[in-house]
Amino acid sequence: MAKIAARNASIYVDDSANACQALSSFFNSVTLTYSAEAPEVTGFGSNNRERMQDGIKDTEFTGDAYFGTGAAETDAVFNSILGASSLWRFGPAGSGTGQIMYAACAVLTSYEMTFGVEDAGQCSFTFVNRSGSLTRTTASWPA
Repeated sequence: MAKIAARNASIYVDDSANACQALSSFFNSVTLTYSAEAPEVTGFGSNNRERMQDGIKDTEFTGDAYFGTGAAETDAVFNSILGASSLWRFGPAGSGTGQIMYAACAVLTSYEMTFGVEDAGQCSFTFVNRSGSLTRTTASWPA
């Protein structure tokens, strides 16, 4: 089983002009949650629960990053797509040939900025799946 170092991760987010922006150098943590419902179909009088497979799947992509004010940095990208649909891509082991990439079309539902007197500016974000589902592939990495 291959182990990876999080410092090698790659993160790309499409901005409001649908231009793919490489934001990896700003991020310091991410969480990708992929879940599926198991709808209950227990009938009256049953003693045991019964659940169906293949329920609706959902994805949430959250993280923390350093606040950057440049044209293709975190504030410009997140501020322009808040409440809108965008494509994000995440590669836990980087974006080299043959590396796994997760991607989804999602809505940026939360963008928070935090500033402390003796700290670097931080921001956090939450993407929630818009339609379709999470894609896992080793192809089509952005340049």
